[in-house]
Amino acid sequence: MQPVTKLASVLKILLGAVFIFSAVSKYVTIDSFEIYVYSFGLFPLVMCFYLSRLLIAAELLLGIALISHRNHRFTSITSLLFLLFFVGFLVYAHLIGRTDNCHCFGDLLPFNPVQSILKNAVMIVALLFIYKYSAQDWHPRWWLVLIIYLLVAVLFGFYSYFVLHALNLLSIVLILVAMAVGILASMPFYSRWWITAPLLIAPFIATFILTPPDSWFFKEGDVRYDKDLFISTFVNNDSDDAISDTTQVALALPSLNKSSKLVAFFSPSCSFCRLAAEKVSTIASRNDIDKNKVVYVFPDGYEQNRYDDFYERANSEKFSEIRINRDLFVQITRAAFPVILLVNDGEVVAAYDYRAINEQQITNLLSK
Repeated sequence: MQPVTKLASVLKILLGAVFIFSAVSKYVTIDSFEIYVYSFGLFPLVMCFYLSRLLIAAELLLGIALISHRNHRFTSITSLLFLLFFVGFLVYAHLIGRTDNCHCFGDLLPFNPVQSILKNAVMIVALLFIYKYSAQDWHPRWWLVLIIYLLVAVLFGFYSYFVLHALNLLSIVLILVAMAVGILASMPFYSRWWITAPLLIAPFIATFILTPPDSWFFKEGDVRYDKDLFISTFVNNDSDDAISDTTQVALALPSLNKSSKLVAFFSPSCSFCRLAAEKVSTIASRNDIDKNKVVYVFPDGYEQNRYDDFYERANSEKFSEIRINRDLFVQITRAAFPVILLVNDGEVVAAYDYRAINEQQITNLLSK
């Protein structure tokens, strides 16, 4: 094998590892990735649940194919088209003024659109070199494939632990699934259709099974909260202790008897609350919902910078805001937040947690 051919073959394996690292990085912070896809306003929220997982699985499959050196021409061209598609998408994101993290590597390596375009350009040049010079009749042995995936798993584990300060076990399982598919693809019997077909769909099945779309299992109505206390405090307004005397309140307790509002109970220190706030804010912005129809309810007692940081980290607009006594907040939410309530004429018509938010139901009521 010529030196240039060896270099192209090694580069192909490294590029495959980058694809897998990128796919699993998105998977670790899939909630944020879903919201990012949804934030462009091109698809409904539920469709973004599926689209984000399909993109992750497709990227994972391309990485497996590149490492396995199977179907060289088809894999190289498909990977090239995949990158070109995202270059076009990122150019669009840049032109409309998006400068936030594009989630190419999830939250592990934040890239803005320009940085990601440059990264993809380098990968495209590498793919063109690989397409021309890589050996088409050479395939790595199963033990080499095993070593490659174990190195990717270790690198990903260390990096995610030191960046996110947590090790997502489901992401490691996803890498192990990719490893199993890659090892089987290195075997001589790979070309048999009854082997190839399951290998092609395995990354998609694993992605959806390990983290199913929210719409599969999380339904409105499963949220636990003290409805009577909420009604007496926010609808009938008969609770004298609803607001702490020491807290400056952005909005007096609203009377909800003759109005439609979304009332969201968030804690400034809750990561799930930030995810829910980003969803709520994106839904409101995308559907032109009146900002006065969305109310954020926080427990009082935090420093002002904690509340400001919540909005910034949640990428949320500043809606009408209420701060209530901590004990009252815990009693209404039963210490399980976020709690998001859709209220119409004094009646709670829907209750959501951060996964069960129903875009259509919210839009239908608040857009009236």
